[in-house]
Amino acid sequence: MKLAVVTIGQSPRVDLTPEIRDVLPPGTEIVEHGALDGLDRAAIAALAPQPGERVLTSRLRDGTSAVVRHDDTVALVGRAVARGEADGADATFLVCTGEFGQIAHTRPLFTAERLAHDGVRGLLSGFPTRRLGILSPLPEQVTEAYAHWEASMGVRPTAVGAASPYTDDPVTVAAAGAMVGGACDLLVMDCIGYTAAMRDAVQEACGDTRVVTARDVAARLLGALL
Repeated sequence: MKLAVVTIGQSPRVDLTPEIRDVLPPGTEIVEHGALDGLDRAAIAALAPQPGERVLTSRLRDGTSAVVRHDDTVALVGRAVARGEADGADATFLVCTGEFGQIAHTRPLFTAERLAHDGVRGLLSGFPTRRLGILSPLPEQVTEAYAHWEASMGVRPTAVGAASPYTDDPVTVAAAGAMVGGACDLLVMDCIGYTAAMRDAVQEACGDTRVVTARDVAARLLGALL
C-alpha cells in the first residue's frame, strides 16, 4: 500500500509523519506532498489573511510556520492530492483538520477532519455528560470552533482555547489545555501539528479529563482500514 500524506504546509513533515507511520500497517509506503511546496517566502506571504478571513496554520519545510487564508489553500491542496496520485499512491490522507469541500480525486481520499470528528463522536458517547473541549491552534479560530464542532457532531463544545503547536512552547500549550480541560470530559487537540509529547503534557495538566489529538484519532482509524 502506497499512501500519499498531504499537508497544507510544506513537506516533508518530520514532526508528523513518523507518528503516523507508527500506527499504520507495517510495509505501508508513504509519499509526502504539501500544498505550499514550491512556493517561496514571498508567495507564501501573499497568502496571509486579512482581519475576519478564515485562517489555517501549518509547518514549513524549514521548521517555521505560516498562517494563510483558508480559501486560498483549497486549490493548492487539490493540486497536492493530484501530485500524490501521480506518484502512484493507492490512497491519500489529507492531514489537516480544516474543511476543503469536494476535492477531485481518482483514488480513495481520507481527511483527518472527517476521521477525527467521527472518532471523537464515538469516544465522547461513552461519557454520561458528553462535555467536549477543543484546543485550536489560533485565537482567530476559537469562535469558529464552537459552531464547527456543533454542526459536525450535534454537540456544542463547553469550552475552546487556543495555543499553537508551531510557535508556542510546551508549557504554554499545556496551560492552555488545562484551562479548557476543567470544563469538559474529553479534550480534543484540534490541529495536526500537536504531537504525542504535547498531548502527554496537556494530559498531565488536565488530570482526570481525557485528552486526544486529532492526529492520533484520525491516523488510528485510517490504520484500521489499510
